[in-house]
Amino acid sequence: TTTFIARYLKFKKNITIITNAVNIATELAASNIEVILTGGILRENSFSLVGPLAEDAIRSMTADKMFLGVDGIDFEVGLTTPNILETKVTQLMVKAAKEVILVADSTKFGRRSMGVISEIKEIDKIITDKNINQNNIKKLESLDVETILV
Repeated sequence: TTTFIARYLKFKKNITIITNAVNIATELAASNIEVILTGGILRENSFSLVGPLAEDAIRSMTADKMFLGVDGIDFEVGLTTPNILETKVTQLMVKAAKEVILVADSTKFGRRSMGVISEIKEIDKIITDKNINQNNIKKLESLDVETILV
């Protein structure tokens, strides 16, 4: 999902993208966008960079917006991902961003993975598909999370 966001952003001007995802950096390589890669240990399955180097890089930066993809959205547990090292990096990214925009299709609701990134109330917006359950929209509204359907 975040790759599609990158494909859209690559036509923008005067922006800087900070990412720990090698595939996102590659997607943006032939654009006029300044791309900052965090460094770190490469995860083979997700092409993300994790570990102390990535964490230290993120601690030293701030961002206006963060586009976040997750594996699970559970109203009791929060936003989750299956890899603990990736969890820590993503937690730091959430803290560094002024605005957190979750991009996730409706099938992610009700799913849990091992690593908890944050509570749902810590995100500002969610972009999801029109198949989302109306009860989930109401729950998001009660947490002051704006829902954008595409």
